[in-house]
Amino acid sequence: MATVNKDFKIKSGLVVEGSSATVGGYDVLTKKQADQDYVVGLIGGTATSANTADTVVKRDASGNFAAGTITATVTGNVTGNVTGNVTGNLTGNVTGNTSGSAGTVTSLSGNSTTGLTEGTNLYFTDERAQDAIGNNVGTGLSYNDSTGAVSVTTNTYDAYGAASAAQSAATSAAASDATSKVAAEAALRVSGDSASVATAAADATSKANAAQAAAEATAASALTSAISTEVTNRNSAIGTAVSNLVDGAPALLDTLNELAQALGDSPDTITNLTSLVGDKAPLASPALTGVPTAPTAAADTSTTQIATTAFAKAEADAAQAAAEATASADATTKANAAQSAATTAAATDATTKANAAQAAAEATASADATSKANAAKTGAEATAAAANTAQENGTTPFTALNINSVAKQVAATLSAPTAGVQTAYSWAKADFRSAEFLVRVGAGANTEMSKVLLTLDTADNIAITEYGIVATNVALAGVSAVISGSNVELQVTTLNNTSVVTVMGTLIK
Repeated sequence: MATVNKDFKIKSGLVVEGSSATVGGYDVLTKKQADQDYVVGLIGGTATSANTADTVVKRDASGNFAAGTITATVTGNVTGNVTGNVTGNLTGNVTGNTSGSAGTVTSLSGNSTTGLTEGTNLYFTDERAQDAIGNNVGTGLSYNDSTGAVSVTTNTYDAYGAASAAQSAATSAAASDATSKVAAEAALRVSGDSASVATAAADATSKANAAQAAAEATAASALTSAISTEVTNRNSAIGTAVSNLVDGAPALLDTLNELAQALGDSPDTITNLTSLVGDKAPLASPALTGVPTAPTAAADTSTTQIATTAFAKAEADAAQAAAEATASADATTKANAAQSAATTAAATDATTKANAAQAAAEATASADATSKANAAKTGAEATAAAANTAQENGTTPFTALNINSVAKQVAATLSAPTAGVQTAYSWAKADFRSAEFLVRVGAGANTEMSKVLLTLDTADNIAITEYGIVATNVALAGVSAVISGSNVELQVTTLNNTSVVTVMGTLIK
């Protein structure tokens, strides 16, 4: 067995074909039951309640721990039944019932969500305090300072009853005080001459109301008359002013808005009209500038209408087309006649020469074919006989191939100034579907070599393994492959700046 005194890195899973393996003289444990039992035996894991130091306690078949006395600080929630004494402080909520001797609890803070069954050594809880002042009339607790014991007593203080009695007493006192105050106020009112006061007040109120009504009626009448006169005078003045302003103008121009709309709502209407008139060309001998346009007449128009450039071009194009059509028809007729005569003569001559050449070629080809067929038959029979003899003797050799017909040797190198993914080599996936590469990465004084195999299936999925790696000191790169368009790319991910990557390999079709 060869010994290699170098680090050997496995990129993927390691498969050992054998029943055991060792590392540094120690057996490699597996997931088989014997190894699992061995590990359990080492740590002493059992479902026992024995207190053994440095030993793991497992759950039993019901999922419960069967440990003995637990001396430790428990942080977190405890769900389940606790049987035994609890010594220490308990902070949090207690859900469940206690039975038997609950032990001595120094202090308890939190809420008890259900009632506690009385035991021999009890303690105060929120629940019991609430019961002591609740509706449980005749039931309470007593506490012995010397022994720390709490016991149930009957016919003790009824907090609700006392509160009800106090409330009834307060209500009676308040009602009595209110009655006294009302009586005193009534006595004070009776002490004066209330009848005379009431009569005078009623008479004064009646006269004041009558005077107010008369004054309001007079003021309203005067105001109505003044408003009517002012409206009549104002309407007459407005009508006269409007009539003078309109002065018999037509209905569509008798308002300022209609006049403004007629002028285009523009204060510059006169100026604009003057400018427009100044820009118009005269009808007699106008001198036009720029690029004047006019409507294009229909084809073949013969009038005094202005002829545009478009009309002139259309007429010229039509005349040219007619001339070309006439010339083309005449040339075609003459060419067809000449072609027909030449074709007839050439066909007659070609037929004669072709017949003669065919007869000579058939005779020569027949003789040559017969000779070659006989030779091929003889050679094939000899080859078949030799192959049959070699097969019978078990000496049939493999077919020798030219390596260039199925594979191609390649090599490349590149400098990678920064760490990252580098495309070390690429090739057309249609040409080669498998490959083997040696990849060398250098960075400073260190180098790393790895050997890679890859292949593609019909769906262009890549299977790749980097199965051999050796490095002088540290890992320098990782190797992978991807499909990029129509190419396969061998990629090297360098881990250091200023790396040099060199690849050499064989591509296989």
